[in-house]
Amino acid sequence: MNSKITSPTETQNRKADHLRVCLEESVQFQQTTGLERYRFTHTCLPELDWNEVDISTSFLGKQLGAPLLISSMTGGTEFAGIINQRLAKVAQKYKLAMGVGSQRVAVENPEVGGTFAVRSLAPDILLFANLGAVQLNYQYGLDQCLRAIDLLQADALILHLNPLQESVQTKGDKNFRGLLDKIAILCNKLPVPVIAKEVGNGISATMAQKLIAAGVAAIDVAGAGGT
Repeated sequence: MNSKITSPTETQNRKADHLRVCLEESVQFQQTTGLERYRFTHTCLPELDWNEVDISTSFLGKQLGAPLLISSMTGGTEFAGIINQRLAKVAQKYKLAMGVGSQRVAVENPEVGGTFAVRSLAPDILLFANLGAVQLNYQYGLDQCLRAIDLLQADALILHLNPLQESVQTKGDKNFRGLLDKIAILCNKLPVPVIAKEVGNGISATMAQKLIAAGVAAIDVAGAGGT
């Protein structure tokens, strides 16, 4: 990771704010998912040997130690780089999948690319690059996606969908027209699978069907509770 990061961009400052707010302010989601209404039926005679239980699985062509994803979190600042390094080490140890935070900040300012580059720490994990889908309406395209993938030596690219966040965020990018067609083009042209994910507001069945038809390989619903 690059040791010195100077002259932070507006996007870098926003990434730093995300971490500060989560550490210092109350951000717990108040509305529940409704799942607390349900309980698993306990089986007192399970007819199995606990030592033979295997929770490993395969996803997008790689074997995982458990069906768990450390979903997209952060990047772009020195502190964020430390977080990504630690998450990558955990993912490597337990054979989990991992996605980094939005790499837009690294496209804007390549010197912070090292805050995302964790492949050397986690050579065997299923690793996802990440860009905002809305950026496809703001001069981003195949080249920027390939740069994000190459930076991580990623196994797939996440395109995150965050219209509500962009709509209320200061200087957010608010042109969401035509994104599905552009996602479909990338699904056909990129050398790795494309994953569509939300960032806290979920993906409905109707939207999921459209994304699947467009060619995405997987969907990260990322509903109530956050990314």
